[in-house]
Amino acid sequence: MEAKMKLILGGMRLVLHLLCNLKRLRVHSYKYYIGKGVKFWLHKGGICDLGIKTWLSEYCNLEANGGKIILGYNNFFNTNCSIIAMERIEIGDNNLFGPNVVIVDHDHEYKDSKELICKQGMKKKPVKIGSNVWIGANVVITRGVTICDKVVVGANSVVTKDINKPGVYVGTPVKLVKNIE
Repeated sequence: MEAKMKLILGGMRLVLHLLCNLKRLRVHSYKYYIGKGVKFWLHKGGICDLGIKTWLSEYCNLEANGGKIILGYNNFFNTNCSIIAMERIEIGDNNLFGPNVVIVDHDHEYKDSKELICKQGMKKKPVKIGSNVWIGANVVITRGVTICDKVVVGANSVVTKDINKPGVYVGTPVKLVKNIE
């Protein structure tokens, strides 16, 4: 009974978010879970497209600041994940994201030492994550990164470059430690 109530409350939260974000938050079915404290911040033309069977655990944050967030089928996001797009973040199907994962497609400019960093603008480049990927707890994925299918990224890692080969990656920045064949 408790699990059923959790799904009903999650569905009610989704309906509330849909009403607050007309035409900017897109769904394709009724098979979703939206946890307590989940926030969609869709502004400046930003769009979030949730694939069927998206599970957003408690306190996840999805922000599309003029950008697009596109989630595929059957993705699970554990507690407190943040996805922030100023351009485009695309995630494939059947992925797992541990708690506290951060995915961003932009960085602050900081070259002019005479100007405040917050006034120097942003560098933007899309992020793409394939299918059948497991991203461990506390992982950060930075702008411009592409991650292929069948990848595991270990906890507390930072992904700053493309991952083009299936395998297990760990570290800051990540390095291949095991092939997946």
